[in-house]
Amino acid sequence: MIRWYADNSELQGIWDAAIPDILLYGGICFENDTQKRLREIMRAVKSEYNEDADFPLKWDFRDLRDYYRNQGREQLFDRLLQLSRQWRTRIFREIASVEFTIIMSIIHGYGRERNVQRRTRERLTRYVFSNALKRLGIHISETGRPYTELVLDWPPGGDRSIFNDEYRCAYTQGRDSEQREYYCGALKNIGFADSPFYSTMTECALLQVSDLIVGAMRGLVNYSLGRTRGSYGLNRVREIKARFRGAPGRVIGRGISIAPPRGELFDRVSKTVENLYGVL
Repeated sequence: MIRWYADNSELQGIWDAAIPDILLYGGICFENDTQKRLREIMRAVKSEYNEDADFPLKWDFRDLRDYYRNQGREQLFDRLLQLSRQWRTRIFREIASVEFTIIMSIIHGYGRERNVQRRTRERLTRYVFSNALKRLGIHISETGRPYTELVLDWPPGGDRSIFNDEYRCAYTQGRDSEQREYYCGALKNIGFADSPFYSTMTECALLQVSDLIVGAMRGLVNYSLGRTRGSYGLNRVREIKARFRGAPGRVIGRGISIAPPRGELFDRVSKTVENLYGVL
């Protein structure tokens, strides 16, 4: 059995949009046996910072401040925040040797005005999710695995309708909600579960791994757009570059889907992958 644990992120590009105009969606897929090793790595790293290893980690660790406060664990939060680069680096180096496949979708939504961005937000979310799901479908059809499940991070506000609708179209028809075909055909015909499953990043160590990878990818995009001189996220991606679908020959289009496929975002991210990873 294959499972794909997926999460999302967003950032503002360089086009003066009023709200984040670049969306990312993706994560890791692996054989069922692999999850034990990934959980062991997460627990081992966490136990270096606290005897009780049952606490969440994520790329943007500051986002968890309220969670830790509600748990009465402010001191642990402060320590983990101070040492966040240390444990993030350790996790990436440890998981690099584990067999899993990264599939990532990135989309740029045009329009600088806040109201334009908000009107198109749902459509962009649908597109970035279905683009990743299409690559997952092709990956499964190529590997011939008999059964696949999706475990998605619980959406903001708890509204799962976008993901459920897109998955239903893919599962029953082999199309997205705008009738674009899946090259792998209907997901029901290649062994996918009849619905996605949901969990929360704060409770699921494997979604935490996906969150860290998506966060590092956001760092790569920021670097590509010249928004940051630092290369911390970029270097974390470098450590797991062999895990992207299509590596080492063709990551762009297979492991990393960028929409639109022509434009400044596509050109800059592709150049970063080509120049720094040599995996195009």
